[in-house]
Amino acid sequence: WDDLEFLRFAFLSRAAAELNQKRAAEAHWRAAVRGAGDRLGPLMALLNMAATWGRDQAKEDLLWTIAQRFPRERWALRELERLYLAAGNTRSLNRVYSTMAGYAPKNFAAQNNFAATSLLLKLNVPRSHELAKETFAQHPQEAIVASTYAFSLHLQGRTKEGLAVLQKLKPEALEAPAVALYYGLLLSATGQTNQAAKYLGLAQKSALLPEEKTLAAEALKALGSSS
Repeated sequence: WDDLEFLRFAFLSRAAAELNQKRAAEAHWRAAVRGAGDRLGPLMALLNMAATWGRDQAKEDLLWTIAQRFPRERWALRELERLYLAAGNTRSLNRVYSTMAGYAPKNFAAQNNFAATSLLLKLNVPRSHELAKETFAQHPQEAIVASTYAFSLHLQGRTKEGLAVLQKLKPEALEAPAVALYYGLLLSATGQTNQAAKYLGLAQKSALLPEEKTLAAEALKALGSSS
């Protein structure tokens, strides 16, 4: 088998899994991954096997291995992002965006997403506020960046300043669901209930993260109690 020894272990793992021998299956799979080592081709082969065989955790682990050992293979992080967005896994998304931002400091989308998810999770809050501010200073015309900075200001008790940031955007930009959520939150916080209801309603049309759903639900509840 020589260089293909990793495949032998992978098929042994598959056979053990079919016999419901979980420990043996896991042991053989670990041996397969070790056998692949730092070779992209074998790791890709194992990734395809994991996906075909429905081994979601093994697939996720291999994507991280490829992303970390081969930083130029950006598709691995994009696939992890897709998986975590579908699952609503904000903490793992935060890890993805942290890695993306580390690999590409000039990637403002990654920097912004890292700041946004960190703020939602209340992780390293002072640095997250600073990152949101820095990203906005460099890309003030980007609506999603403005919404993160506005949310950051809101969390610091500077809601009116955050509203001012958002109100400089074009009306159609404010109606994009990802931006509308934060605009609605800030409008609600300043007592502008009619407008807030409109934008929070628009936000409901997108796939929100769990923490964002909580924020929207709390804002809508506050609107209901004030009406």
